[in-house]
Amino acid sequence: MVGAPKVRVFFDIDGTMLLSAGAGRVALETAMEQVFGTTGQLDSYHFHGKTDPQIVIDLLGAAGLDPTVIRSRLASMWPVYLEALKGELQIRREEGSIEMLPGVPELLAVLEGREGITLGLLTGNIEPAAWLKLQAANVTTRFEVGGFGSDAEVRNDIARIAVQRIQAVDDAPSRVVVVGDTPDDIECARAVGGYSVAVATGRHGTQELAEAGADAVFADLSDTSVVLKTIMVAAEQPGDSAGAVGDAGDAGDSGN
Repeated sequence: MVGAPKVRVFFDIDGTMLLSAGAGRVALETAMEQVFGTTGQLDSYHFHGKTDPQIVIDLLGAAGLDPTVIRSRLASMWPVYLEALKGELQIRREEGSIEMLPGVPELLAVLEGREGITLGLLTGNIEPAAWLKLQAANVTTRFEVGGFGSDAEVRNDIARIAVQRIQAVDDAPSRVVVVGDTPDDIECARAVGGYSVAVATGRHGTQELAEAGADAVFADLSDTSVVLKTIMVAAEQPGDSAGAVGDAGDAGDSGN
């Protein structure tokens, strides 16, 4: 007799699990200025849902740089970015301005200890930046697999890579859940046939996330039992199931 499918729960970072008070934005500005001599129109650019490479290519391409040249120099930019990010995160830790979002620690603790669930990351951050942000926020959860901005420029491709990674080590029947705060996260879930749990702790409100096609939407993740129950629904139905909207309410902006 075949048991219930395993559930692979992939979490976005910025705006979903934590807010780092713009540390990533400032660090990218420093790195682009140092390596490329410009940041483009960074002040008016929305980081939400974008990958780190996509952000740099968008900004510098709009400033007139050749995308081929930008891509050829990204590898030399990332060490500069990571060094700047370490400093920005340290400043914010000392200020106490790095914020874990409501319900996240409790939800991660419950999921981590639950049989049949694999926890992963699905983020536009390059991998070292992802771990730096989680460390700065004192997140100790063990994420067993991940997809990162260092894997691909396009977020949907990152989702596919993350799923392939878990299937390579465990090909048991499973369902994918993507927890995120933007329509791009919802599209990621759709791209891998997964179930989308959207949370309005970033730039987008509950109504906008529902209209983007999320399977479930919450104002935040503070009601652990309800969010857990919603995630476990993924073991019983595919990602294109009918949407369900939790408690209404908007939240402030997120972003790197």
